[in-house]
Amino acid sequence: MSPVIGSHKLTNSIKDPHFSIDDITHYSLSLLVGKHDFQFCIVDTRENRCLLVEDYVFEDKISGNQLSEALYKLFESHELLMAGYWKSIKLVVKNQKFTLLPSVFFSSDHLQDYLQMSAEVDHTADNFYYYKHVLSEAVLVFAAEKNFIERIKSIYPTRSVQMIHQGSAFIEGIQSHRDFTSERDLYVHIGRSHFSIVVTEENRLLYYNRFPYQNSQDIVKYTMIVMQQLQLDQNTTKVLVWGNIKVTSEHFQQLYRYIRNISYGSKPSYLKFSYVFDELPDHQYFDLYSIYICE
Repeated sequence: MSPVIGSHKLTNSIKDPHFSIDDITHYSLSLLVGKHDFQFCIVDTRENRCLLVEDYVFEDKISGNQLSEALYKLFESHELLMAGYWKSIKLVVKNQKFTLLPSVFFSSDHLQDYLQMSAEVDHTADNFYYYKHVLSEAVLVFAAEKNFIERIKSIYPTRSVQMIHQGSAFIEGIQSHRDFTSERDLYVHIGRSHFSIVVTEENRLLYYNRFPYQNSQDIVKYTMIVMQQLQLDQNTTKVLVWGNIKVTSEHFQQLYRYIRNISYGSKPSYLKFSYVFDELPDHQYFDLYSIYICE
């Protein structure tokens, strides 16, 4: 019997013993949504302490018009997600409807025009947003399906929900991390169906893109193409890898065959974690954690 459209499976749930529903007005809720999975994270803003992480995988392939129903079913079955008095709520989308441009060329009056040059968008079905990366002097413009955005926002009628793209969370997380340097470094985040590459030099964002992949060979191919385009040396360029992959991941092992100065990234330095999070690999959920610092 095939699963019901929108059915989901909980793959990870970590809760700090300090978590208290009575303190929800001090907590920031970060929601990370894609067509394959959904994660959320709760942070106590009084001490920047990560209190809870949950990770769900949708058990069947979801089309765009099914995403809002699938998410709403998940939220309805989860008493905590239906709570309404968070200090802040940030909703982050994972999709290919994005583009980056220098701040000097940006105008908020032309969001759809920017996107039409690099992505398929529908002005009747999509809402359009942007995020300013102050340190990089860049702006990420993106779109998200109107139906699912409005459905999620309807759960929190008394709160403003900030819209962000996964790429912005990853970029901001990198530039606030203790391992961020002024060198020309490459950063990789591997998800369940897509992976992202960021390249920085000093405070400048040289490159960001998000690629679909089927296997490790795809990840290696696209990574090597980016390195060749930017003339990054395979032996000396520092490469850090995060994502929903195991420590023994074949994806990482295949990258290591071609890149010598490569290692897993660590947990973000701007959050505190209790001992219960030790069971998670340090390189996991970096994009989810990084949502918290997006302003």
